[in-house]
Amino acid sequence: RGICPNGCKAELNSVITEDESTVETMMREAMEYLELYYHERYEDMCGTKGFLPKKERMAQVRKAIHGTGTYVHTFDELEHGARVAWRNAPKCSNRKYWQQLKLLDCRDVNSNEGIYGSCMKHLSKAVACGSAEAYVTVFRPSTPGTCDGPAIWNEQLLSYAAYNQHGEIIGDPKNLRFTQMLEERFGWKGPSDGNQGPYDYLPLVIQSSPTEKPELFEVPLECAPAVHIHHPEHPELSELNMRWYPIPAVCALDLTVGGIVYSAVPFNGWYANTEVLRDLTDASRYNMLVPVARALGLDPDTKPGDEPLWKDEVMTVLNKAVYHSFKVSKIAMIGHHNLIDMFWEWYKDEMRHRQYCPVNFKWVIPPMSSATNEAYLGLNKAQEYTLKPAYVFGKSFLTLEREHFGKRDSTKSMTMFFNTVRLAIFFKRLINLVRRRRPPVLILYASVTGNAAAYASKLGSTLRACCQVSFFDCCGTNSAGDLQIMSLIDSATLCIFITSTQGNGELPSLSRKFFLNLFGKNGHALFDKNCAVLGFGSSAYPIFCGAAAELSRSITENGGREIVPRGLCDAVKGEDLTFQSWTATLVKKMASMPGASPLVVELSERINDLDQIDTRRQVILDSVTLRIFTSKEVKEAAANTFMSRLRSTCHRASAGSRRNSDCSSRRGSLDSSHRRKLPDSDSLHHLDSLDSSHHLDGSLLSIVEVDERINEAINKALRDTSRLRKDVFESHILSRIDLVDQNDDSKDSNSGDENESTKNVRRKTSLVKIDLDMCGNPPYQPGDHVQVYPHNTISETKLRTFIDHLSGELNLDDQIYLTFESEEVSLAELAVTAPILHHNIDQLVSLESFLRTQASMEAPIPTQSCLDLSS
Repeated sequence: RGICPNGCKAELNSVITEDESTVETMMREAMEYLELYYHERYEDMCGTKGFLPKKERMAQVRKAIHGTGTYVHTFDELEHGARVAWRNAPKCSNRKYWQQLKLLDCRDVNSNEGIYGSCMKHLSKAVACGSAEAYVTVFRPSTPGTCDGPAIWNEQLLSYAAYNQHGEIIGDPKNLRFTQMLEERFGWKGPSDGNQGPYDYLPLVIQSSPTEKPELFEVPLECAPAVHIHHPEHPELSELNMRWYPIPAVCALDLTVGGIVYSAVPFNGWYANTEVLRDLTDASRYNMLVPVARALGLDPDTKPGDEPLWKDEVMTVLNKAVYHSFKVSKIAMIGHHNLIDMFWEWYKDEMRHRQYCPVNFKWVIPPMSSATNEAYLGLNKAQEYTLKPAYVFGKSFLTLEREHFGKRDSTKSMTMFFNTVRLAIFFKRLINLVRRRRPPVLILYASVTGNAAAYASKLGSTLRACCQVSFFDCCGTNSAGDLQIMSLIDSATLCIFITSTQGNGELPSLSRKFFLNLFGKNGHALFDKNCAVLGFGSSAYPIFCGAAAELSRSITENGGREIVPRGLCDAVKGEDLTFQSWTATLVKKMASMPGASPLVVELSERINDLDQIDTRRQVILDSVTLRIFTSKEVKEAAANTFMSRLRSTCHRASAGSRRNSDCSSRRGSLDSSHRRKLPDSDSLHHLDSLDSSHHLDGSLLSIVEVDERINEAINKALRDTSRLRKDVFESHILSRIDLVDQNDDSKDSNSGDENESTKNVRRKTSLVKIDLDMCGNPPYQPGDHVQVYPHNTISETKLRTFIDHLSGELNLDDQIYLTFESEEVSLAELAVTAPILHHNIDQLVSLESFLRTQASMEAPIPTQSCLDLSS
């Protein structure tokens, strides 16, 4: 019974195949493959010299099998079988090109040197064409029923060695065991120059038959020059000296076609960019995420509760670098987007015509941007199964090593094992002695997004210096029925509950069943138990840390006691400071309790520094001097400045007129529009009568710009000069294009009586171009992100009322002037701690404008604005 109408046969029932002899299996698989071969190749091969009709070829094969137990494939039968095996490979997403696979027929090669030469020829051909062509090299087949075919011990023709140097692995950790085997069995210790590096090609271990001795053959660098990784926009990545070999050439696969098994079949395709990316970044491989992040100037040290989004940025940059480097080196590489797009189209075509296509979902879907293609959902129910012809895994190098060298001498290993057991027993006793001095502490955490869990881990790291710390996830799948938790609570001297807030001040939904059991039928476990509660939430919500309050109430109802006040960490006001302060309070309380361990007391003395955690911020804010001037004082200062400048101008003009009276007649008369009008004697007398006490300090005078006319000077002095509004809120819109779909356009054209406001409501979106040079200081750079915030539609009356409350007894017409004088604090540190104040340093701003700017919700940092205002 076939699985499709095109000649493919389903695998027979295992009960039948188990009773088959080797010859019967060979006969069945040979006939099945010939049926497939003639179905797919007859039209192309008909009329070719030496091509036999189907019945004649089948009779020839039957006769050979009955006579010798095997038969020989023609070149085209073998090449087509290798191609179909690629088409049937469920883990490959590049199968669209299966018909372009080229066969290198080396079935006549029987020596180690010959196999090595064939492998080098394979590499040369693949690399010479930029590896844009797929090749497969086939050596002599195994005798039916045996495994006497040739063997290449390596997994790939090209791979990098790994060395264990003083506990640090240099190279590709995936190949560490293979490299150690080469040293132990063959004495290979790296390149001939003795320099062990992270990118040393492994030699090939080739064994032409099980009876032959395996030999080592070095891979010349000129056969496969490595591709060095560079980025077109980040030259600093070049300093990391990352590289990769040009093609993937697997050789640990066996090819089975028509009942005949060809072992050690080198096969190459070309890389997808994400394959090399994973080789360089996977934690079990080269693990280059952190070095690349530091080279890019990113901080890989994620704080508790923060998502390590820097990893996505590093992966994106390195992905582009890999793709760019292969293209510049003229080595074929396909992008993961194009790869999955082409595979999805090919898969649908296969299902239409052949009605089958085995797929391994997790291998086919790219590891980056997986959901950007419809194949992500279209293939989620695809099935993986084996169809022959097929590429199957051959013997591992461990099996080949054992077959040739025999089992390893276990005497030394057993001695090391027993020594390790003795050391383990000794250290266990030592640990028990230490634990007697450390009180057991249980941390129960309930986290929604992982923030509370991160802080629980951080608290545990602190307490491990003096306590035996155990953790329990209250949101776990089986947490409600976990019997171990009762014994943990009974043995703990302190139970610390850490919870986040979900919904309207409630406990995380996944933890409610656990807490219902704990505070219900198991509530007696908390009787007379020391407890502490730490909650995480946001004061922006009506019920702040309601989950923590609920836990405190339940603990009290069940006879437990909180040894320190409940900690409430506010995401709006900086939860890290609250957490550290609460931790310090908890440790101090533990140290003051009767019978406290000396380790707890020692930690309490060291943790006193946490009490000073907020002093730095206060020092920074104290560095800013805030002075408020009334509107009258500013006007008088502007007038005095203007008059003082005018007075000096008049004196210089009168003196100059006496000195230049003789030569004035020889010069051309000045245009009246450029001639400065000098004050008369009454004006000068008025200047001298001004009270000099109204002069303010030089810092204010330095920013009050005075023109020749005093009214303009006063207007300029009162003008809002806030850099915050200038640099953040003012932008120049170059153009706006409303993007409307076709349906809406048609509707608008048919309804001519609709006004403009109705059309604006209908539009889907707008394409807005802004002048980035006017939107920030310093200007934005290409690639920067721009956040768009909706305009606050609060009424002027309500905004004015809010500002009145903020100003208190001050007059909104007064002017604020901020100066910054400090030898301990830098302007950069002030910009991070108090950005709103930093934007207004050395600026004269009206109090109303200052408060209105920061009270409005146009600010991209409204939370920080509120914090600065409260400070």
